[in-house]
Amino acid sequence: MCSLVAFSPTAAHAQPPNLPDSANADGYLYAYNDPELEGTRCRWAGSAGTWGSCENEASSLWNNGYYGIDAVDLYWGEFHTGAHACISRGDIWGDLSGGQYHFTYGQGLSGFGDNVNDNIASHQWVEYCSQG
Repeated sequence: MCSLVAFSPTAAHAQPPNLPDSANADGYLYAYNDPELEGTRCRWAGSAGTWGSCENEASSLWNNGYYGIDAVDLYWGEFHTGAHACISRGDIWGDLSGGQYHFTYGQGLSGFGDNVNDNIASHQWVEYCSQG
């Protein structure tokens, strides 16, 4: 389930307000439609087979997951299909439009090697990032 929230921090905020450390993780994956965690925000506490209105719209991400099932596989296709990338617990990918983040898992699958910016359709929480 996706929660949409408009979020426009002032220029002084390089991070979301009250960004908790990993000890205060809230268990959500956050996706923003603009770089630097700005613009419309979606968040999920569990895996999602589709991203609804946020599908193929994310330009920045924040994994504020809990220890244990704490990494998130980000998929090119709906329902966890195609190639995927993985974001670890506590990581912020502040600007996906810069071209440094790609779907690097799943060679031979649709989307392999593509930039993740505006290209994520689903996600799945996993224990850790791997080549699986």
